[in-house]
Amino acid sequence: METKKAFARKAIEHLDVIKEAGVLVCLADGLVTLYDLHSLSGATPLNNTRGANLVAVHTAVDYIDGIPTLVSKLAVHAKRKLVVLEWRDAEFYKSLEYSAAEKITAMQFASASLLVVSTAREFLTLQLSQNQWDDLFPADTASLRTVAAGSLSAVGNNGSGPESTSSPQPASSGGMWGSWGIGLSGSSTDVKTIIARMPGEKLLLCHEDIGVFINSAGKLCRQEYADPTLFSRVPTGITHTSSYVISISSDHGGSDTKTNVEVRNIGTQALVQQLCLTDETPMQVFNGSGGKHVWAVGRHTVWRLIPVPIQQQVEDVLAAGQYDEALSLVARSDSILESEKEELTVKIRWLRARWLFREQAKYEEALSELTDLGATPTEAISLCPERIAGELADEDIEDGVDGSDSDELAGDEQNQQPQPNVESADSVNPNKGSKPKPKQKQKQVMWKEALYAIMRYLTEHRRWLQRAAADGKRGLEYAVRVLDDSLDDGVDDCDIRSSQQAHKARCDDDSLPHVRLKRLRFSLENMEIPVAAMSQVVDTTLLKVYLECSPGLLGPLLRVKNHCDVEQSEGLLIEHRRFSELVDLYHGKGLYRKALQLLQSQGMSPDGGALRGTYPTVRYLLRLPADQFELILEYIRWPLQEGEELPSSIVASVFADDRPAAETFPRPRVASFLRIVSPSLVIQYLTYVFETWNDETGVLHDDMVSAYLDLIGSTVSTANAPDEQLRQRLRRFLRTSKRYSPEKTLARLPDDGLLQERALVLSRLGRHEHALGLLVFGVASLTLAEQYCVDNVDSCAGVFVLLLKILVEPPPSDIIDNEAALIRSGDLAGADGGSPPSTAAQVEDARQIVHRRFAGHFLSVHHQHIPAADALRLLPPDLSFTPDLLAYLRGQLCALDQATRASDVVRNLRV
Repeated sequence: METKKAFARKAIEHLDVIKEAGVLVCLADGLVTLYDLHSLSGATPLNNTRGANLVAVHTAVDYIDGIPTLVSKLAVHAKRKLVVLEWRDAEFYKSLEYSAAEKITAMQFASASLLVVSTAREFLTLQLSQNQWDDLFPADTASLRTVAAGSLSAVGNNGSGPESTSSPQPASSGGMWGSWGIGLSGSSTDVKTIIARMPGEKLLLCHEDIGVFINSAGKLCRQEYADPTLFSRVPTGITHTSSYVISISSDHGGSDTKTNVEVRNIGTQALVQQLCLTDETPMQVFNGSGGKHVWAVGRHTVWRLIPVPIQQQVEDVLAAGQYDEALSLVARSDSILESEKEELTVKIRWLRARWLFREQAKYEEALSELTDLGATPTEAISLCPERIAGELADEDIEDGVDGSDSDELAGDEQNQQPQPNVESADSVNPNKGSKPKPKQKQKQVMWKEALYAIMRYLTEHRRWLQRAAADGKRGLEYAVRVLDDSLDDGVDDCDIRSSQQAHKARCDDDSLPHVRLKRLRFSLENMEIPVAAMSQVVDTTLLKVYLECSPGLLGPLLRVKNHCDVEQSEGLLIEHRRFSELVDLYHGKGLYRKALQLLQSQGMSPDGGALRGTYPTVRYLLRLPADQFELILEYIRWPLQEGEELPSSIVASVFADDRPAAETFPRPRVASFLRIVSPSLVIQYLTYVFETWNDETGVLHDDMVSAYLDLIGSTVSTANAPDEQLRQRLRRFLRTSKRYSPEKTLARLPDDGLLQERALVLSRLGRHEHALGLLVFGVASLTLAEQYCVDNVDSCAGVFVLLLKILVEPPPSDIIDNEAALIRSGDLAGADGGSPPSTAAQVEDARQIVHRRFAGHFLSVHHQHIPAADALRLLPPDLSFTPDLLAYLRGQLCALDQATRASDVVRNLRV
């Protein structure tokens, strides 16, 4: 140690060092003198600085003509001028003077070319290279309040700072910083303004108890510091560490607790601690070693403020639930390895997100934070009550939130902050910090709002999973919280406090310890989780949330492809009696039989609700794919047999429908099944098959004939007479269809009935004479026989001759003769119009008259189809020469003549 007596003739007002230039700057008796830093000799008084009262020093690397140069500057305020001296690479370069219109009360370099000063009325900047003065804003309390209008509530985040005792000013229309350039009151000459250098090339401009931050360009730091810094006491000196702004004041305030040192978080501006350094008032405060050491100087005492270990600081703010404070501490601390900062920051953000959700009811912000961190949805789900989270629900967590209070929301808290160690050069004067405020009464969490937030979060994540699945991804990477057992017993509060002595010993050491925190005893590991597994968790939880707050959304979730766990979802839906949604769940999972069993049981139950009756079952059968055909046949029986709906409408909906599944059903199986229920359903179904799908399968056409015959047979048994409308439909089908088997049909026709139908089938077999005999004698309808000839003349040219033969010859002995019965009854009268014949001879005579009369008509109308040679051969000799016969012969002659003439024309043309 070396002592220089009489170093200055009068009291030294200020000392500063320009280390790079090896210069010690001394301000004494209104004059700045420069000394050699190493020998403290070679005094060089700066005579142009007489009357000096302020000194500012700045050193930085500047690029001059593209060359990096170490530039040091010394600014001295003397009377109404500023003297700026410049060194470049430790060599004196030049000295410049600038005029000042007013007396400067504080000044500080913002950068090598920008000087920020304050006068009694305003803050100014001086651009040294251009000798240009610019106004910032008036230097008075009202103007600084205007700069931060609307933000005079409690400083700091999470409610950790004290409320300002000043009255808030009205906010300007331009927002928080909107009217910063407007002065609202006169100057205050009795209060010293302070311009203090802060980390990151920033300056803190302070007047009375309000301060604002500016950057190296002299611009307000609006984004980083949304609120002004509000001190509890008017500071007389301000300095900083990497994490804190430390101010001293001479005013103890009117409260019982006297404090003259105030510590605030430099990032959040929250009040961290207030303490009193004995009864002596500190006069100056400054830092050293780049902010690692903080000293306060009084008239007789020097204090050194030593922070507690960084791990205890972080641990304490985490215990108090002040996660923003913890983030700020980690980000700004120079006592944490850079490699650890990112990991600690992520962990604290993780805990902060959980705290926001469970204790601050800021659900959207919390979930957004978890999303940004890449957390698994299970992390958000675990924050919900057990009825939602199930096995994922937290029972007890170490993040400052008690798992048992999951249904309660804690109010704002004020907890005691870390107590720094204070060492005095004369004595140690520790003083306890302020007492913690009692915990406010907790209130019930609005879980409906929380569940709505969870619902939106899970819905968005569900879309993300769906996109991943569509892109073919089998797994997604998430950050998963894994408890670190190695820290279970490794760190506790006692260990932290017992390490303070070790911390003091290495506070001057540049090496940094590893930070191990009890409340961060977990690690975040990136793991790839299968998309299907995560989708099951998300969808199942979403179903639970819907049951709680939006039951109407269950249907849209379950009616589309989903990954809900069947067992859990089934139990929940049954518990809440959501049977319709349970059917959708079964269907989506391919559990069709269980769905149909539920529909049948509910449909038959008086308490079935919306599922009561057969309609829900029929409607569900329409949704089944074609490969569930056997199941459809099994469960459509009870709607067809016992339901209140018409079976025809059920068949039309399930089988005779334009659905692709209905078109692919095995149609013979459908027809066979429907015949058991009712032949009419077979007819309905096959009619649709033939008309819509143009099915030409012979088996189906045979089934159609069989269905008609069965139905006609049932009507005969009930009404003793066949339904004529059914017979007409059958005859139309037999006439138009070309795919049924006539042999099988003929075998099924009764021998003594359905003669017209038998005649149609015989025509398909080419047995026209037999068919005409049935129509003439069995049906006793010569008109139908004539129409038969017209219908079949294309396939059999001699069919008219066959009918003529039947008309002129006596009936066969083995044929059904219903014509004779009609003649006897008088329904078919002879020529004389007398009484009906009674004897067999009379009946035959009457039949002969009727047939010969019709034969004449028949010959005259269809003469073109009956050759004269065949007719003359068949006509009996005793046939009367009637006008009809004359017309026939005339027609034959005309046709013969026309043919002869045509032959002559052709022969002449050939000659």
